[in-house]
Amino acid sequence: MRIIAPVFSLAIVLLLSATAAAQSAPDADQEQKDQSAPTRPESSQQPPSPGQQFSHWFDRAASAYQQQDIEGWVKATEELHKLRPYNQDFMRHLVEGHARLGNLSKAYDIMLKMQRQGLSEDWDSIDAVEPMRNHELYDHLTGLMAEAGEPFGDVSTWSRLDSEYAMPEAMAFDESADRVLVGTVRDGLILSSSDGEEWETLVSAEDLPQLQGVFDLAVDAERGYLWVASGNVPYFRGNAREDGVRSALLRLDLETGELQREFPLSSGGGRNLIGSLVVAGDGTVFAADTQAPVIYRLEPDADELKPYFGHPGFTSLRGMALNEDGSLLYVADYALGIFVIDATGGQQAWQLAVPETFNAGGIDGLFWWNDHLIAIQNAITPQRVVRLKLGKDGLGVTAVAPLAAALESFDMPTFGVMDGRELYFFAVSHWRHVNAAGGVEGELPDVPIMNIDVDNASVQVVGQEVLEQLNRQQEQQQQQQPEQGEPDAEG
Repeated sequence: MRIIAPVFSLAIVLLLSATAAAQSAPDADQEQKDQSAPTRPESSQQPPSPGQQFSHWFDRAASAYQQQDIEGWVKATEELHKLRPYNQDFMRHLVEGHARLGNLSKAYDIMLKMQRQGLSEDWDSIDAVEPMRNHELYDHLTGLMAEAGEPFGDVSTWSRLDSEYAMPEAMAFDESADRVLVGTVRDGLILSSSDGEEWETLVSAEDLPQLQGVFDLAVDAERGYLWVASGNVPYFRGNAREDGVRSALLRLDLETGELQREFPLSSGGGRNLIGSLVVAGDGTVFAADTQAPVIYRLEPDADELKPYFGHPGFTSLRGMALNEDGSLLYVADYALGIFVIDATGGQQAWQLAVPETFNAGGIDGLFWWNDHLIAIQNAITPQRVVRLKLGKDGLGVTAVAPLAAALESFDMPTFGVMDGRELYFFAVSHWRHVNAAGGVEGELPDVPIMNIDVDNASVQVVGQEVLEQLNRQQEQQQQQQPEQGEPDAEG
């Protein structure tokens, strides 16, 4: 059965104007607030963009909270939740706000939704939900959400990158030489290792002037290419390019690391940064601009990157994956979930349909495996790796299986690479250890590269029977409490 999902049509004008929704690379999970608040549209004005709407309601929420206008805060946060339905902070704020207003039914509705999505919260540490603690449903849900924060997953440490390799961000597997490749943002290094014990420098920004911070790597073993997404950001401590190019797609010789061709994307003051790559079977390269955000395509033997797909609603594009026949391109938007783009030139896309029990926010790494998507999520609690089974048409998720979550070694797991049924990934990120100016705050930790068998799902999602039981308990609880949670005469 075909799963219906919202569809978007390609418009070139969107590709050229998509910078209105741009995000910065390290802070892409925080909305840019340099856009004007929406105004009442006149006949000659365009309606406010999703980014403008977000900025408007974010400012309204912040102002209301500062003034302790809880009703206004809740109203603004509800609008934010509509725009960012997977944002865990907004959901938690709504629970707090409704509890403070005495709207316990609404507070429990959102808490139940969070629990169904496998999210974890320490509600007992939040004073605002005190009015909810006199009800049995509170104890039941808080217990389940505490359990969701317990560590699980059968993972192993394949390697450990010393802190001297600052800000590792890219990973690829070279099957021709049976080695893992790693790229770093801080020094513009591309490292290689066959055993995880010894790491050698394949190429560095010192030796290759066109190379800047490395944000992604993609191997085309059939053609002997190593594709590199490179860009100049404040965190890169090498020299800026003399020609002013800020972001470029580089094609290196896979064996030697020598530069073969370069495809610049921006120069001067342009706000572009290629952040993720994926290569199709015919050699076509798809590149995601994290700051525009736009998907570019480079066809075999083409001389330049060309815009392929963009939408003004996109926020921050992260990992990408192609299905087995290369007809569908899956793209993770950090705030909005996963989108499916027709990779054959059909100029349309769908938002991947997911069960209500799956929170699709905060996905960095995204990978294809055996009619499944493997996703690394680091902007929700608990941070986790999940496996999503796709329907026959590839447009919807039919089953969700967590693979690992809340492990002690997880400190913002980010990207990785698939090798057969094994996922190798960075379990730690250095982003939170550097400031906006690129300076390091404190000591950088070592970064473990972990691996997990994605065919081994030891924990399953909440079953329908349990969900129905929770619904019945909630309905019974609501029948027992007064309207809108107002205290009874004895309270």
